[in-house]
Amino acid sequence: MIRYSDLGAHRRLNEIVMVGSHDAGITGGDDNAKTQSLDIGQQARAGVRFFDLRIAAFATNQSWGIHKKVEMRAFHADDSLHKVENKDRGVSGFVGHDVIQRSKLKGGTDQGETLIDMLNQAKAFVSSADYSSEFLILKFDKCTNWKLIAEMCRGLLGQKLYTGGGNLNTKRLRDLAGKVVVAFMPDGYAQLDVNERVGITPIKNLYKPPANYDPTVSGLQYWGAGGTNPMNLKTQNAKMRENASKQTKIMRSATMGVKVKKIAQFARSVEYHNGAASPHAMGMMYWTSTGLLSSIKARNDNMWTTANRIGLSETWLKMFMDFAEYLQDALPNNVNLASYSSGGTLKMFMPNIVMIDFADADKCQYIYDLNNLAAVRLAAVTRAIELGEEVA
Repeated sequence: MIRYSDLGAHRRLNEIVMVGSHDAGITGGDDNAKTQSLDIGQQARAGVRFFDLRIAAFATNQSWGIHKKVEMRAFHADDSLHKVENKDRGVSGFVGHDVIQRSKLKGGTDQGETLIDMLNQAKAFVSSADYSSEFLILKFDKCTNWKLIAEMCRGLLGQKLYTGGGNLNTKRLRDLAGKVVVAFMPDGYAQLDVNERVGITPIKNLYKPPANYDPTVSGLQYWGAGGTNPMNLKTQNAKMRENASKQTKIMRSATMGVKVKKIAQFARSVEYHNGAASPHAMGMMYWTSTGLLSSIKARNDNMWTTANRIGLSETWLKMFMDFAEYLQDALPNNVNLASYSSGGTLKMFMPNIVMIDFADADKCQYIYDLNNLAAVRLAAVTRAIELGEEVA
């Protein structure tokens, strides 16, 4: 049984390494679209705490007056394959109706879990005796009908919805115990009125576009991006190397800052520089390999063989190893680099969320164990630097 509270209720969120579920609600569909085998509740019990959700409204066979009802559920499709149209519809399983943005997919899958089921599973998990000290974070991105999603989250989660506000990055685990955090990306959060934002936590990616961490901002701020070329017909090992290379590059930019060329009007290119990510920002690493033309599970199984899973922890550690001198200068003055007790603080400089496909207990345990093993490894690296020894 994985409980992050066992790491210490005093731990801040940005001091732990947790499992994230990529396209968490896609438990059905074709091999090139399905990303998970377990439902949300099962994933949570396996050890997932961060869920990536894309929600849209799809037609059902149920009637509402002269109209068909829609069902809010997870989907997985490229934006170019996602058609949206406004329709007067009722919502299946939920009181009320309005003009709904109904979706049709030309590719991908609309066979994911319903939002109602996912919210009920999340609520049941944090309400259970075994996991009442735990938390879940539901990140909503690339959705439609944001106002309706917010309403459904408030209505179904009730007292289990996190409403504490504040900077989530530095919240302690005890502050989040027994709660479900509903986090909206900026485009969705902006569509809500002030009263509709009650219980909705803003979440922002500092990497896309580059932005600096602001400790005064309420919500969750993270640094990271996923994805490999979906049309690339590389071998499984080549796809894994492509992902590892991209993740290393992203983590390097988190340490050293990033230069971006932006195409301005009249074909002028403007370059601007973003500083290194703050250690207080949550880091996100993807151990996935997307693609439209072959089985996601087959590629994922290859990434998690005994030999290849070592690549996850090595990639996770690579940024720290490569830029340990910079991190030494950036560490707080009160951190003793020669002390192995500094491992928890050092992890603030590492990816805190590892996003995976086909989450299960074995994968979750491997990532959870980074909380202990990696702390010793990171402390050993900084200890070697402090003593002028070669970094192994």
